[in-house]
Amino acid sequence: MLQSEREKMMTMQQHQTAYVQRCKFTRTGATVYLGHLDLMTCFERAARRAGLPILYSQGYNPRPMMVFALPLGVGIETMCDYLDVSLDRPYDPDHFVKEMNAHLPSGLQLLTSKAIPEPKDSIMSIVTTASYRFEAKGIRKAMETAMEQETLVVEKMAKGKVKQTDIRPLLICLSQASDEDPDAVTFYAFAGSERNVRPDLILNSLCTYCGMDRALSENTRVIRTGLFSGTYPRIVPIEDVEVRPNTAGA
Repeated sequence: MLQSEREKMMTMQQHQTAYVQRCKFTRTGATVYLGHLDLMTCFERAARRAGLPILYSQGYNPRPMMVFALPLGVGIETMCDYLDVSLDRPYDPDHFVKEMNAHLPSGLQLLTSKAIPEPKDSIMSIVTTASYRFEAKGIRKAMETAMEQETLVVEKMAKGKVKQTDIRPLLICLSQASDEDPDAVTFYAFAGSERNVRPDLILNSLCTYCGMDRALSENTRVIRTGLFSGTYPRIVPIEDVEVRPNTAGA
């Protein structure tokens, strides 16, 4: 068989039916310093060591079919993030959580999982909004000042080049805190594939426009507290999004 014929056959594989577990997880402690690829590896190894029936992609380099809702930057904690894991057969969600947690490193933990139909829409494509908590001396006042600005222009790398971007339209609102701690603030911002703002860019803007000390900015505790779908203020947590089944392989 010619190489070109083999390559054509690899692109004509039959559709694999996926039995998806939509998982909610946390990341704390030393695991916050994992890069996104290392985080993926942690989940892949845990699933393999637990002997779970993971579904693999087809082709020359099969990979476990796991999709994160929104990649986490290095140093960011999360109290509520999401991951879709495709299995080759139905599986009890409670057993899935228990078996994964038995093999995940300290600091990574699945909170819940639920079995969903193979989704038509990737979990990455439904994320529109994220909520965050910043903790640093005087951070509340700095964020209040930032929200009063018409523009917050910062520099960011894009395709190897430095470009200036106004992130102010990407900050939605501060949320009502349960306490009046001046050294903590929670807020909503656009997130996802269409519009997204990184926490480090927000913190950089606080130094430029709000007088925040650079050392304080670099040592701010950043916690992602939620991911949502929909248009603010009508947003719902990812776990509550109605799943449109994929009928492509039916």
